[in-house]
Amino acid sequence: MRGMTETGIDRGAFDQPTPVAKQVWPVDPHNWYVEPAACTAQLIEQEGFLGRSYDPACGQGNIVETLIAMGGDAFGTDVVRRTDAPWFKGVRDFLAPGSVAYHDNLICNPPFFRAKGTEAFIRRALAVTPGKIAIFTDMKFLAGSRRANGLYREARPARVYIITPRPSCPPGEYLKAGNKAAGADYCWIVWDKTAPSTGTSMLWLTKDGADDD
Repeated sequence: MRGMTETGIDRGAFDQPTPVAKQVWPVDPHNWYVEPAACTAQLIEQEGFLGRSYDPACGQGNIVETLIAMGGDAFGTDVVRRTDAPWFKGVRDFLAPGSVAYHDNLICNPPFFRAKGTEAFIRRALAVTPGKIAIFTDMKFLAGSRRANGLYREARPARVYIITPRPSCPPGEYLKAGNKAAGADYCWIVWDKTAPSTGTSMLWLTKDGADDD
């Protein structure tokens, strides 16, 4: 029955459930899922990155090209060559033993592989990066008890940025074919060796004129 609650909310708004669309992607063999450039721009506007920034899973270069377009010094590598841009410094497995090209900051949307890939990239980044580390990931990555009792205790993030509106991050090949997708819940997790902290701040990246529920 329609009617107003004591708080002034229309009861009718709850009469019908809101359908939730769930899109199931084909599995990319390298877990190449592409974040919109706007997500990186939102992060840079809030965080700022001094020095040379590196994306070790750069794909076609959304993160690197956004950094460069906003005045940054950036380069990338990946396990597969997907671009001939001059900032691409070759095919390289970031997790393999060996030297890593000099960089001050690491900004990356790593291959997820059921969270194990993302955590492996974070641990490697913490070992080789002297400045800031910003990792783009599914919000569910924050809630894992194994990471809560392991990674996040060993290396507490400085900041978590929840991205709004929800970005769409489909497989790269799906995007190359001209397709689009609905948004989902993602965030940036930032470790900051330039200003160590024992606490984690939770913040929101917002975009003027955009809205979702």
